[in-house]
Amino acid sequence: MSPAQPIDVRDMKIVHETFRRMYAETAGLLRANPSPSPERVAFLADHIDFGISMLHHHHESEDDLLYPLLVERVPERADAVRHVEQQHQEVTGGIDAVSAACSGWRAAPTAENGTALADRLDHLNAILQPHLDDEEQQIVPLAAVTLTQEEWEEMGEHSRSYIPKDRMAVAFGMLLEPLDDDDRAHMKSALPFPVRLLYPILIQRPWDAYARKLRQGT
Repeated sequence: MSPAQPIDVRDMKIVHETFRRMYAETAGLLRANPSPSPERVAFLADHIDFGISMLHHHHESEDDLLYPLLVERVPERADAVRHVEQQHQEVTGGIDAVSAACSGWRAAPTAENGTALADRLDHLNAILQPHLDDEEQQIVPLAAVTLTQEEWEEMGEHSRSYIPKDRMAVAFGMLLEPLDDDDRAHMKSALPFPVRLLYPILIQRPWDAYARKLRQGT
């Protein structure tokens, strides 16, 4: 049954904004320092692995919890839904290529391997951006009038369940960094009250330190 009125789905675009930014930024960081220290290699490789893991589990939650419901409840839109869903296969190929290149660079951090990894990140970004556009224009509005708020929020819970506890502050900091005050308040509202109360200590401070290390080097 469709909800009586459109549900709040703005968090999808917020999450997408993180993916839209992070791979291009990391590729630029790799190219800016072709001879990094071992500590820098470990930090950036961990950052890249975490970033593509976030995308993988985000897509997994859509494959399991979003697309099947849309096909079932709005069969007349099934072809459009399946088209966007099938784009995940190409994105998965891009994710796998980044993962392999990152592993190679971590083991042998030569300038050549760093360039290859940056190129794979750029390729992932190039195939991901049109998919995110299609999803925001076709799937998200359909979900807003098809799913319940509880069903929609289950996707986010599924994705978050794979984030290690010691990475939660980084993940949330990345999400909130580019947002305006309204969207930032919206995302914070989903946090438990103790976390909201201690947000500057539990999330903002660790994220600020991480962001400085990411952008200024180890």
